[in-house]
Amino acid sequence: MKLFIDKNKYNILALSCLLTFATSCTDYMETLNQDKKLITDEQLVQDANEGGILLPLMMNRIVSTTTGVQTQQNLQAESYAGYLETPTPFLNNENTTTYFMVDGWNNTAWNTSTQNVMDQWLQMWKKGYETKYPDLYAIALIIKVTAAHRLVDTFGPYPYTKYGTAAQVTFDSEEEAYTAFFADLDKAIVALKAAEAANPNADKTRFAKWDKSSLGGEYTNWIKLANTIKLRLAIRISKVKPELAKTQAEKAVAAENGGLLETVGFSVTPTTTNPYYTMANAWSDTRLSATIETFLSGFADPRLPIYALPATDAAAAGKIKGIRAGSERPEKTRYQSFSLPNVTTTSPVKQVDVAESYFLKAEGALRGWNMGGTAQAFYEDGVKASFKANGASGAEAYLLGTTTQISFVDPKNTANNSPALTKITVKWDDTADFETKLERIITQKWIALYPEGTEAWSEFRRTGYPKLYPVAISKNPDLPLGTFIKRLTYPSAVTNSSGDAVKAAVAAHLNGKDSAASPIWWDID
Repeated sequence: MKLFIDKNKYNILALSCLLTFATSCTDYMETLNQDKKLITDEQLVQDANEGGILLPLMMNRIVSTTTGVQTQQNLQAESYAGYLETPTPFLNNENTTTYFMVDGWNNTAWNTSTQNVMDQWLQMWKKGYETKYPDLYAIALIIKVTAAHRLVDTFGPYPYTKYGTAAQVTFDSEEEAYTAFFADLDKAIVALKAAEAANPNADKTRFAKWDKSSLGGEYTNWIKLANTIKLRLAIRISKVKPELAKTQAEKAVAAENGGLLETVGFSVTPTTTNPYYTMANAWSDTRLSATIETFLSGFADPRLPIYALPATDAAAAGKIKGIRAGSERPEKTRYQSFSLPNVTTTSPVKQVDVAESYFLKAEGALRGWNMGGTAQAFYEDGVKASFKANGASGAEAYLLGTTTQISFVDPKNTANNSPALTKITVKWDDTADFETKLERIITQKWIALYPEGTEAWSEFRRTGYPKLYPVAISKNPDLPLGTFIKRLTYPSAVTNSSGDAVKAAVAAHLNGKDSAASPIWWDID
């Protein structure tokens, strides 16, 4: 595949005002037009169709279901999370996997959800859909928060609350954005509960045709998604805003508020070939990471062969073998025959894992919040939910496991070898201290979330778990060997179009430096 830097300059905050309805969803409308069960132009205003037509594109661009995901997160967050690594020496190894910031790649990471989620929401808001179609607008709000918090967690300050209101607006601090996230989720939950109370079948006629996700067009499932995201965000700020975090978390799990995703996760089936299949097979650009290989091998985890295929490289002897993050790749063939991710052409793209809510409640209970159960019970239920979702057996025996991560051996370069970094086990130990229990919860949560790298990378930065191998080579002077990347820097498309706003945000909220070493607000020791 040929990667390139997009040098087109545009004003990201004014772009929404210039887009027309027809151009905003061109890529997805091509698919919709093939579906005879869907609408014609004459039917656009019937059954609230105009209120829902933008939603499929939005949910397809949280974690992108196109090959744009490669530079949205595969070559960044999925490497930083210890999930997937590329064998390809892009830009002579000076790329995001070795902490060198590639402007065009960062631009895709910014723009995938900015243009395809925030811009579509803005059109709905400008057209008065909040009042005209409050239930469909509520779905847009949930998607908006789910996408935008990932942008904040990746870059830092972001123009969330004033988005699209002027050519250049001030960026929200991370704290301001999170406050707005909670408010928008509350608004969405109230609207969907009201819609359900008024007509339990409204979602079947107004929304189901637009919902291409695993949630099946059911408003009660979207309420559960909203509460799960709320609990995720509450846990994220638990160290910087403990009281607010506790309040929001306990509200999220309260039964009267609609519950959490506990039986079905949130995933979206691509309209064409699954992009991870294309990246792994057609392009040979993504392989398993060393970290997940060594943890799952050490735990004798039945999910490992479900996640990845055996290496075809003779040096790996048919074992599942990953690439250490930031390895020197003098040529693509060095690691090209290591383990591919086990994905098919039609596999859905994970957005929120079904097991996540259990691990979130486990951590909440560990912190002394009222989650409705104990940390141990939720931890074990999370493991069981992950096994079930992946079609793995033996969860009960696995939960008794006392083995640990194995050492990493690189048969191609011994300089990448590393001993195990932790002695954490699967089996719960109620006598352990807080940090050991937290490490156990986050390690199993990380295994369950695979391969959703942005969320896993955020949790690693927040907690330091699981214990990941540092990159073998760093091409960023701000990040010497042994350190870990904290964020992506703003791409030139943003700094050129919103320079004053970026400078002010960097000065106020990023220690005065737009650096990959500047921590996000919630990332504190």
